[in-house]
Amino acid sequence: MLMQTSFGWTTDIHQIAFWSGRCRVTVTRSAVDRGSSGIDIKGARPTSPRAWEALMETLQDQKVNFISPQEAVFAQKRGVPIIDVRPALDYYSSRIPGSVGISFMRSITGNSVRQNLRRAGFAFFGIFNGTEFNPDFYKDIEAAVDKQKGAVLVCGVGGILEPLGRGGRQSRSLMAAYELASSGYKKVSILQGGFYEWERAGRPLDEEPFPSKQ
Repeated sequence: MLMQTSFGWTTDIHQIAFWSGRCRVTVTRSAVDRGSSGIDIKGARPTSPRAWEALMETLQDQKVNFISPQEAVFAQKRGVPIIDVRPALDYYSSRIPGSVGISFMRSITGNSVRQNLRRAGFAFFGIFNGTEFNPDFYKDIEAAVDKQKGAVLVCGVGGILEPLGRGGRQSRSLMAAYELASSGYKKVSILQGGFYEWERAGRPLDEEPFPSKQ
């Protein structure tokens, strides 16, 4: 039996098979169970309860906090970068002035077994622009963020750091904050409500054209 979740595939049989072009590809259980997004949280799929508990524990231990749009402006004036982790095309369309676009996820590229499984999972739900972890994320973060000075992370919704079933809401900002906190970055903050809250508050936007990227 093959079952798909928003971040990957899981199976209770030892092998599955699918068709890629004209080739029939057989995948072992271990290849599937690693997850197809390219990321995990302490070995668990990001949307699993175990991963959520680990994420909450890490972010609370590292004192990752949520800040308002005004607090984000103050932080930016102190030299703390605002890092927009939304998909590149969203960032290029409209962004916080002075923010740096470093996508946490990117459009699926390539045709590996993992990527084909993830692409098929999105297509099953009628989504044909699926995403995967951006392999340049760490390199770009290192170039833009001082480990001691920290950063303000922005995604679409911000996320809610509460237990699952009691208001908790996963987000790219939370997952990016987990990666930074786990890599030694200090003073990491998340924009409460994300980019949508920035827009709702009537804050200025930079909508100058950018070169199109995937």
